[in-house]
Amino acid sequence: MTKRTQLNKARRAIIEEYGFKHIESGIDRTRENELLQQLIGYANEAIRAKYPEADMAVLRKYEVVRTDHCLRFQFPSGRVDGKSFPSDASLADMPQHRGCYSGEVLAVSAECEQVFDAYEAEFQANYGLKNDRKRQFLDFVTASRTVEDVLEVIDLPADIRERLGHRSTALIAVSAESVFALRETFRIAA
Repeated sequence: MTKRTQLNKARRAIIEEYGFKHIESGIDRTRENELLQQLIGYANEAIRAKYPEADMAVLRKYEVVRTDHCLRFQFPSGRVDGKSFPSDASLADMPQHRGCYSGEVLAVSAECEQVFDAYEAEFQANYGLKNDRKRQFLDFVTASRTVEDVLEVIDLPADIRERLGHRSTALIAVSAESVFALRETFRIAA
């Protein structure tokens, strides 16, 4: 009977960390990112329409500008909706005391509304897919009792296996000469 490695809290945390990263990297966000870039373009157009570049140059000179990553939009349909953009989004700057927190709303085009809706749909679809996969993965890890139970289903990389204390029993970095010498040393007399 082979020794089985108990799946304790620390080992579960290592497996979960690996699994979450793997799940996140396995979701194709190409379309979502394309739509986000289009939405950023529309947001920058709306910001510059409200705050022309000529005015912003003066404000930049006196350092009274900011970049707001939370924006609210007024769509031609009459709907008002907001979006919190990622902190690394390249949004245009605006006067310091303006933006989402002040209740400011930017007028945008009908095309922007279509991109906004498409982006939200794509984002929600990817978010749902990620959560479904994470839930399925967590259910599996919770039901597993040993590292070997996990390895029967998920092929973990060597560095993760090492962190779990599951070392390979295969010959590693043994030269042909060493193998020959060991065979000679332990040869049973015929």
